Amino acid sequence: MPHARALAVGLLVLTLGIGACGPSASTPAANPSQGAAPVAPGQPAAPPPAQPAPLEPITGTQVSVAGNYLPFYVAEKKGFFQREGFEFELLVVDSPAKLVQAIVSQSAQISWSAPDAAILAVEQGAPLVMTAAMQNQIPYSLIVQPDVRSFADVKGKTFAVSSFNSGPAVLQRKLLQANGVAPDEYDLVSVGGTAERFAAVRTGAAVGGMMLQPEDLRLMAEGFNRLALTTDYIPRYQWLTMVTHRDWVRQNEGQVVRAIRAIRDAIRWTYEPQNRAEAIAIMIEATKAPEEHATATVDLYVNQLRIWPADLDFEDAAMTSVIEVMGELNQLQSPLPAWSRYTDRTYLQRANAR
Repeated sequence: MPHARALAVGLLVLTLGIGACGPSASTPAANPSQGAAPVAPGQPAAPPPAQPAPLEPITGTQVSVAGNYLPFYVAEKKGFFQREGFEFELLVVDSPAKLVQAIVSQSAQISWSAPDAAILAVEQGAPLVMTAAMQNQIPYSLIVQPDVRSFADVKGKTFAVSSFNSGPAVLQRKLLQANGVAPDEYDLVSVGGTAERFAAVRTGAAVGGMMLQPEDLRLMAEGFNRLALTTDYIPRYQWLTMVTHRDWVRQNEGQVVRAIRAIRDAIRWTYEPQNRAEAIAIMIEATKAPEEHATATVDLYVNQLRIWPADLDFEDAAMTSVIEVMGELNQLQSPLPAWSRYTDRTYLQRANAR
């Protein structure tokens, strides 16, 4: 059963409750009516059966609950974390800033974070490093009110964002600029993560916002409109990465490698055609989406876009897009740094060696 614990950083805690593996189905149960096998005189008694090693606790954190986190739900549900020796706990926070705070304070050991949040934190002196890449496309939909039919209709209106310099806000700015809407022609209100943006748009508190699947599909089914999809404008853009504290990485190299391997194997499982129905069921359980929306989300991510790299390696085009966008927003100064400054592929290479 899930359990919760309080944290000083004020995070919402969702425990995924991974227990120790039970005996294999092919192993016959002991018959209590049968005594132990007799021991020959002078022979030592057989040693007791080995006990399974205790699972190591590890805490991960992410912003919101959305369909693009499916491999992490799979890793828990299908036992990939447990196979690597982890008892995994998930913290869901409502902003990139709180995610960074959790890693800096070491309230969490690993996070699934957009790279811009980690890069900004590093530039401000935070001891963070990206050790794996988990999503190199970002199919955000710009969802707007039912009466908005074109980009011209949003001028003078207010959009909901998680934070003013968050990844979704940056991508939204790119979409609007590409369609003739300048930054001074609309307003932004910071409301929080996906759930909060969803509520702001649905209640009419904002004209629109960036939504991932299946939230965009749910709003579209209710009559809201999609003005644009980010992959039509920015085909390769690094989104989720595994972000960790440099000190923790140095002290726990084996855990880093095993955590990467658990997610990698969950992604590969998700891509197997025979697992499609179960992947959809896991999506429904995690996101509470209707079956038709969960099915459409899985098919988009798995069959059309393949948004998760099967080896979790960084893609130059996707990472370069992040650096360039941050430069355009003056978040990074020219000459722009190489993205490798913020990454360490050592543990990824070790994980992929087997």
